Amino acid sequence: MPLKLLRFWLPLLLFACHLLAETPQCFRFTWVGAYENHSNIVTETCDSRVGDFNDIPCVEPLVVTPNDTVPDVKALWQNTTEDRDQYLCQMSAAHSCVKYSYIFKGGILNITYMCAMVNASNGCYRQTHENGMQVEACVCTSRLGMIPCNGCSRQRLHDRVMGLALCLLGAYQLLNKFRRIV
Repeated sequence: MPLKLLRFWLPLLLFACHLLAETPQCFRFTWVGAYENHSNIVTETCDSRVGDFNDIPCVEPLVVTPNDTVPDVKALWQNTTEDRDQYLCQMSAAHSCVKYSYIFKGGILNITYMCAMVNASNGCYRQTHENGMQVEACVCTSRLGMIPCNGCSRQRLHDRVMGLALCLLGAYQLLNKFRRIV
């Protein structure tokens, strides 16, 4: 009996979530990484941080975090008291969500989250420079009503879920095979 109810309510719930969300969203801000005086961030702009290096992505607002840790975007998404709309953009046609990270010696120096037109399919692309600096761009497509995909490593989660599903399917088929024999 509960399975029949689930089959009815789950599609209805998913459809309701679909109606409540206008368009998929992406996170949109730049986490500046380690920053000595957090109170000075209000005077900073992308132009002052990037200067003549136009190929370095920067999107306002600029964000600092306690202890200079990577932003907890899941907490930001779930926080209804803060004006989270200032950290979001609407994913429009031909745009994707992008998470652009600078990494050096295994540590993340800064991250820019944005909506952008890209000539790449969903996935992460990494380039290593001569000085050891790595630039990683992760491209994804958000879903309606869900946390923006450029905030989390959905591809890794997706791979784990698919792996678990395939293992369960294999175990189920194996059990059914032995049940028929006995």
